[in-house]
Amino acid sequence: MIILGYRDTPISLGTVDKFECPRCLHQSNWHLSHLEKFFTLFFIPIMCTGNVYTLTCEHCGHEDILSKKDFINYKAKYDIELSFSEGKISGEEKTLKLKDINIILEQEKEIKQKKAIEESKEWIELASKKSNEELLIIHFKERHKYLPSLLIAVKNEMEKRKLI
Repeated sequence: MIILGYRDTPISLGTVDKFECPRCLHQSNWHLSHLEKFFTLFFIPIMCTGNVYTLTCEHCGHEDILSKKDFINYKAKYDIELSFSEGKISGEEKTLKLKDINIILEQEKEIKQKKAIEESKEWIELASKKSNEELLIIHFKERHKYLPSLLIAVKNEMEKRKLI
């Protein structure tokens, strides 16, 4: 009898950044990790079938799935912080290296934000039909259930109605 299966191996790296969570709206630390997926034979990992890279909000547990490119940049930030804490690089070197990586990550965030703003145009009419109470619930309590583009349309509608 041959036993085939799959196994996921989580690899946790550590805290890599601090920014506002889109779900809980808290300024919190974000934890970097990745999940290796393996095909197994008799419970022994034989072949890696893929990876999932994530950033997790330490306040509410919200996970953002990262591209491999973003994971590599956040991993580089983690490695720089680790090298600094171990005394392998100076504070000045740390600052210079982090500056370059942060520029790349900010550019990626801007690209995603522009895309969400563009997509939000499709949701403007829906947001305008919502009551004030529904808008507040979507924005503050149930934001984790919705696409960023809808949340942008809801926020714009709330600003138009002077709810926030």
